[in-house]
Amino acid sequence: MTALQTARTQYIDAANGIRFAYRWLGSAAGIPLVMHIHFRANMDFWDPLLINSLASGRPVIVFDQAGVGRSTGVIPTTYQGWADDLIAFINALGIKKFDLFGFSMGGAAAQMVALSAPNLVRKLILGGTAASIPSDSSDVAGIVWPRDTPPKEPIKVLSTSGNEPSDVQHAIAFSFFYDTDSGRVAAQSYWNRIHERNVASEPLLLDFVDAQGSMRQLEAFAHWSTPNPTNSFDRLGDLKMPVLVLNGDNDVLIPTSRSWEMAVKIPNAQLVIYPRAGHGFLYQHAELVAMHVKMFLDGFGGFDEAAKL
Repeated sequence: MTALQTARTQYIDAANGIRFAYRWLGSAAGIPLVMHIHFRANMDFWDPLLINSLASGRPVIVFDQAGVGRSTGVIPTTYQGWADDLIAFINALGIKKFDLFGFSMGGAAAQMVALSAPNLVRKLILGGTAASIPSDSSDVAGIVWPRDTPPKEPIKVLSTSGNEPSDVQHAIAFSFFYDTDSGRVAAQSYWNRIHERNVASEPLLLDFVDAQGSMRQLEAFAHWSTPNPTNSFDRLGDLKMPVLVLNGDNDVLIPTSRSWEMAVKIPNAQLVIYPRAGHGFLYQHAELVAMHVKMFLDGFGGFDEAAKL
């Protein structure tokens, strides 16, 4: 199996005029798992321990969204735009059915992909993310809007960080991991693993999206945070495919309570919370997360009893 550390970048031109950069890992056959990454990140920020563990039993595709990393184009300012781009990318690859893992802002885009093209998405994984703002302030499962509000400092650090390696490392450690001895060890271990990539003529791109691109991504988040019935919250009940919702027990970027909220609203959802972990739970518990995702995708036990597809 090709590992993330050595997988070469491929390119494909989509009908929307974007040339997407991507890497295909694991087997050539089977339903692929497509991974959409977080705010300001390109595919070089994916943890090899997580991705390689997932790819041990299926095809896995990581990619750069439009206007990010090695892909061309401009970052859309709505998550519907992000979703439309991902659907164009999938269509260009000729994929008729796929599983989708969206992390953080990538999870918002993933919700819109599943709502826009439910015929394409077999199963959906939403990690460290949230639904949009409801179109009114109605009570949902006993919680009245506004929901939990995250502290301002972590998103400020993440969104304003420079691109010196020490700045990027600090921003991720500060906003993704617990400020404890074990949290700091987990953050450093993740940082070390992403530096394992070594492909000739493909230097690591561990630079955050630039200021202009970051502002466009934040515009998409602002649109998501404004009541709008075309966003996901009022439509979560339309998600008929099995959904796995994941988060750490204290996410300071997107409050963990928002994960519970999605699990309540989505008819066929499972929720897993990881202990003493924040937004970076999927890197802190990489092998355990991969095991849970594989159980879900393979229809093991309680992870998929409600709907056999």
